[in-house]
Amino acid sequence: MNTLSYILLCMLVRKPCTGYELKQYLTLFWEAHHSQIYTSLAKLLKEGYVSVENDDTHSQKKIYHLTTKGEEIVNIWIQEETKEPSQKDEFLAKMYVASILDKDTVKGLLFERKQHQLKILKQNQEKQKQIEMLNNAEEQKKNFGRFLVIQRRIRICEEELLWCQWAEEQVEQLFTTELDS
Repeated sequence: MNTLSYILLCMLVRKPCTGYELKQYLTLFWEAHHSQIYTSLAKLLKEGYVSVENDDTHSQKKIYHLTTKGEEIVNIWIQEETKEPSQKDEFLAKMYVASILDKDTVKGLLFERKQHQLKILKQNQEKQKQIEMLNNAEEQKKNFGRFLVIQRRIRICEEELLWCQWAEEQVEQLFTTELDS
């Protein structure tokens, strides 16, 4: 079974979800296309790790539930050693060659990065507020892992924004020094 399948099962521990909902929750920490998600869900259904019910209001919508067998395999997977995270960041590749770029290009890249991080930060702060508004202790407990992941995303965005500010200061300093030379 692939990692995405295990992650989908983990997402279903909290509550039954549609494929669309799973895609939304996954964006916190994993990249997957809808086609990958639905292919994995079909395999999980075939293997008995999930069950499915049709939504009463939307006949096309399927709601996936974790089965006991699915919960058992999640518990086994969690005990396995976690792989090192992978990183793909096109922005960092562009920043790596900042020495051959002009000041405006570097500043433009940093501006775009800040805008992107601010957008992600706002989205995650809104998710955080939704969790904080939960009144039911059981629902708070079910959402505890999600709370931790969202809080991590918020902190990463905040740190990235601080780094961008620092990098902008470095750019100013470098180009001011070059002009003085």
